Amino acid sequence: MAATRGRRAATLSLVALAAAAVALLGPRPAGAVNKLPPYITACSRSDPKVSECVLKNGKNAIPNVIEGDPKYRVPKLNPMVIPELHLQQGSDAVGLKLSWKNAELHGMKDVDFREAFFDPVKRHLKMNFIVPKISITGTYTSSGRVLLLPVTGTGPSNITCENMKISYDLDWDIVKRSNGREYINVTTSHMTLEDIGFMSLKFENLFNGDRLLGRNMNEFLNENWKDLAKEFGPGVADAIGQVFRLVLKNICDIVPYDLVLKP
Repeated sequence: MAATRGRRAATLSLVALAAAAVALLGPRPAGAVNKLPPYITACSRSDPKVSECVLKNGKNAIPNVIEGDPKYRVPKLNPMVIPELHLQQGSDAVGLKLSWKNAELHGMKDVDFREAFFDPVKRHLKMNFIVPKISITGTYTSSGRVLLLPVTGTGPSNITCENMKISYDLDWDIVKRSNGREYINVTTSHMTLEDIGFMSLKFENLFNGDRLLGRNMNEFLNENWKDLAKEFGPGVADAIGQVFRLVLKNICDIVPYDLVLKP
């Protein structure tokens, strides 16, 4: 496959998602002091088993967080909307380019929070998750050349990843505001794709509707799913990571440090 020989790239843009979420859910009232949502239980940073507490309480909170909470500026994540998604396999001369507008990511409600490693001294948190099944649906647009054939088309698509293993690392510092309260300020965060158990792809209307060529290309892409997953998977993980950061930042922006993590 020509796509496995040239330059590869997979990029995502979630700036529109963050901006839309803030605009839709409204600004944070100046100086407001809020409690944690009722579905999130605070852990104590001095608890020697704080990592176990984070894991237990995180598991309980995920189903509610996924449904969104306007009061805490948390957008609905089931499905999660990806405003722009781009995938390029191969070079500009010989390769496949795919793009989507407002694709939907389904399956976050089934995420399995497996492990948590919390270090209150270094102010670092690492979390490991398994997503049993996650699908990206939407109208794609394709261009490029594969096997000397021009690949053009636009239509419905479905990309499904099974048993996706991801880890999320988060660092923060503490800032004091004019109201005299301390707040968590997320400084760095990163979502890492550890593994994908399986990936399937379906693109309708490839080659502008030529059924034979379209069927053959879909079969070819699915036979080479491991190569595609190496490039596409990290982009999906990055999208999830940016939303994680958005959710955590919005909650920590309005809830003081000593209420998020008790002394």
